[in-house]
Amino acid sequence: MHIHPSSPDSAFSEDCAATIIQAGFRGYRVRKQLRQKPNRRRHHRRQMENRNGPEPRTDRNTNSEGASVEDRSATKIQAGVRGFLVRKRQKIAADAATKIQASFRGFKVRKEMEKMKQKK
Repeated sequence: MHIHPSSPDSAFSEDCAATIIQAGFRGYRVRKQLRQKPNRRRHHRRQMENRNGPEPRTDRNTNSEGASVEDRSATKIQAGVRGFLVRKRQKIAADAATKIQASFRGFKVRKEMEKMKQKK
């Protein structure tokens, strides 16, 4: 598994990460522009509320669980980073285990070779 930023497989993951970040930023920018413009729907909603009583308020930027787009985006980024860090730690541990195994195998072979030399 290649996880180093300069590895051959990292270009794909960097492109995907860049695309996700760009999409998140573009969405944020559009939402910000919508908030800054006077919203005719709000005015119309107020008129309708006066006629029919108050409507239940819903926020277009939240899902059914109540998390905003920014919260969901942040959660997705955090999950990606945490996954990367876990894979990185796992690779470091696997490399360390491999070195320990190789050292022990070399030690074991040298001991056996010593015994064989003593028998001669």
